[in-house]
Amino acid sequence: MNPVIFFTTVENKRKAQSIGNHLVKNRLAACVNIISNIESIYHWKDQFQQDTEFLLMIKSDASKKENIQKIFDNYHPYDLPELIMVTIDDGSIEYLEWMKQNLSKEMDE
Repeated sequence: MNPVIFFTTVENKRKAQSIGNHLVKNRLAACVNIISNIESIYHWKDQFQQDTEFLLMIKSDASKKENIQKIFDNYHPYDLPELIMVTIDDGSIEYLEWMKQNLSKEMDE
């Protein structure tokens, strides 16, 4: 297993929960944390933007990136969704084993 955390943002809690539920139920993520009310400052289409968003921390495996990207293509509300992958270089052996077990089980019906 190559444990990673993917990051993305969405505009509201309902969408954050929807994406998080889909990823966990389909064993693409062992866990998704939703952090509310972050402030994002950026340029989009030559316009300065400052928005309140919800951050998803998606704990997964690097091998799931392509499938997560497909989910984002179908379910993410943004034209250009953030998908940043950060490698987990170290962590609790027990937690990393729990992640592995939850990512390798058969998908829920």
